[in-house]
Amino acid sequence: MNVIQRQVQTAINNIQIWSVKNGFTFSTTKTAGVHFFRKRKLHLDPEIQLDGHKIPFINEIRFLGIVFDKKKLTFLPHIKSLRKRCERALNILRVLSSTSWGADQPSMMRIYRSTILSKMDYGCMIYGSARKSVLQKLDLVHHTALRLCSGAFRTSPIKSLYVYCCEPALDVRRQMLSLHYFFRIASNSLHPYHNFKLRPSLLRLQNARKTFIPPFFNRMKAILVELNLNHISVTPQPTNTFPPWKVNRFYYLNPFENFSEPDTADTIYQKLFSEHRLHCHSFAPVYNDGSESTNEASFAVIFPNNIYCFKLHPSCSIFTAEITAVVTALKEILNGSPGSYVVYVDSLSVLQSLKSMQPHSHPLIFTVLDIYDKHCARGFTILFCWIPAHVGIDGNEQADMAAKMASTLFHTTVPVNDLKKFVKNLCHSNWQSQWNNEMQNKLHAIKPTVQDWKSFNNRKRDTLLTRLRIGHTRFTHRHLLLGEVPPTCPNCDCTTSVSHILIECPLFNLQRQHFFQTTSVTLPALVGFTPHNQVFSFLKSIGFYPLI
Repeated sequence: MNVIQRQVQTAINNIQIWSVKNGFTFSTTKTAGVHFFRKRKLHLDPEIQLDGHKIPFINEIRFLGIVFDKKKLTFLPHIKSLRKRCERALNILRVLSSTSWGADQPSMMRIYRSTILSKMDYGCMIYGSARKSVLQKLDLVHHTALRLCSGAFRTSPIKSLYVYCCEPALDVRRQMLSLHYFFRIASNSLHPYHNFKLRPSLLRLQNARKTFIPPFFNRMKAILVELNLNHISVTPQPTNTFPPWKVNRFYYLNPFENFSEPDTADTIYQKLFSEHRLHCHSFAPVYNDGSESTNEASFAVIFPNNIYCFKLHPSCSIFTAEITAVVTALKEILNGSPGSYVVYVDSLSVLQSLKSMQPHSHPLIFTVLDIYDKHCARGFTILFCWIPAHVGIDGNEQADMAAKMASTLFHTTVPVNDLKKFVKNLCHSNWQSQWNNEMQNKLHAIKPTVQDWKSFNNRKRDTLLTRLRIGHTRFTHRHLLLGEVPPTCPNCDCTTSVSHILIECPLFNLQRQHFFQTTSVTLPALVGFTPHNQVFSFLKSIGFYPLI
């Protein structure tokens, strides 16, 4: 403790000297310290001074909205405070969730995500290191909000709520947001933790103590291994080397700008391109194209005497494939002797991004502009031209075929935005796999795929449909709240359920024949993606409508 006290005091003295030289003053009344430790025996706080005033040490402190507690950094005070704030915001949903005049489910979900879920998302990569039992205190808020938004009955299963509202569990959401933050750090070479590595002594301590909470980067590396993403290299953030006074010389040709692609025949495009090539016959043509399938992205570059085609990492988007093709073409041109070239690109979004040069655009945008600037300095003449895809232009069709046939992996980095989308899809795929195993769940038979479903604008009907789909209604599951015996069907002498009432009980065959024109119906046909237009009339005729 003496060593720590001397080092901290030296650092504060240096800061104080700097502040005096630069005319800056630290407020001693607003300065406090927190002593984090794990020892159970008496462990006195250090005595540290700022400008001759003793800095008080407190048990917990709020820093940038996160409460750091003195006792082992459990984040329990922060989560308790966060839960109270979220529970107060739940009153907004309670007011709007009336079944007679309330807001529809999409509007309720937007309000929930903006007023409550955003609070729980903030700083989750920090307080995500808390114990599972501590983090579960926030799950109650999440589940209550989903029940209010959807109108589901209070006994509805949690997994059914997640799938019905298409909103994942909080631990999955924290994992996804933490990975996004991890990739952002990996892409920013100026970040203080860009090259963070845990000391070997701390690694041995972590392996020896099972109760030791691993730091953020170790937790993320374990998740990357689990998701098979540990071998991905992130593209560094773009560095704009163009000064503000320098004009962007990039422009592109568009001989087809006066023609609407849906209303123009392919032969017209082919003739326009032939006329364009007559004017640019002295320029060597270079065709680029990118391709995207369900599992991978690829690109191809067609030179008059050579073809380059590669496939990219599955996380890469079609935009990344298209612009990587442009980068590859410019690099190959730069390796040759100076001459005149025209680069044909069928992605108008790539050319518009190169021309606009937005500050937060794709990281390869500035790479293309840097290489293009080198071409101009070395005497190359490079033109860019947009051409429509799949209209019978030979060079473009050849590039498209080569991109789809690419088999060689192109070892390159992956942009952060592509990784974010890929991680989101990967988490959704894992969620879908878990839902596929829930064969006993009542909702699974009606909604086997995790996706958004349209809802009624009428809150009353939408609430009734939600409870019918999930299979938990006031009549069939109220006994769980009151501790009563489950209701039984007097005609069939079995436990009453939604499926029994809708499709099984022979007592209502006459009504089924009248409203559905058949006595043999299925739950997906009645309350599936497109509900039967007579289902509510049927429920009213059998007297079940007011009991849902």
